[in-house]
Amino acid sequence: MYNLPNCQLNRLQQIQNSLARTVFKAPESSHIISILISVHWLKVNERVDYNIVSLTYKVLAATSLEPPRSTRSSSVVTLSRPPTVSSLKITDRSFRYASPRLWNQLSDLFRQPSQSCLDSPPHLLVNPSLSSSSLSSSITPSLFHSRLKTYLFNEFFPT
Repeated sequence: MYNLPNCQLNRLQQIQNSLARTVFKAPESSHIISILISVHWLKVNERVDYNIVSLTYKVLAATSLEPPRSTRSSSVVTLSRPPTVSSLKITDRSFRYASPRLWNQLSDLFRQPSQSCLDSPPHLLVNPSLSSSSLSSSITPSLFHSRLKTYLFNEFFPT
């Protein structure tokens, strides 16, 4: 569902909005943002991004990564984007293309092997790159996913 046309994403968002109103027994005239905030739901587009980044984290945590060779930023590894070899629009919707793009947009604090993601409040996590060999030992997957959702939630529903 990554990079779907807005008309299709809007349909899915309308379904989510209807479901949120139903859960809250709210009238159609009520503002949906306040309802989504109260149930702590991401919008459809952000939920797609969340799922891709979560899957990327799982893949990286399960794989052994080589430490970066560049002295430019020794504690952070950036995922490389594959070259565009096709003119088909569907290729930029694949995990292979979406994963590096979304991962590299994440805050450095999410992509480092240190405990910095644990130590920083979620609303302070902002910026881009990944880490060396032991990403899986840095934080637990459930804590990573919780912090990621809170980070994305705060990005798209600023208070």
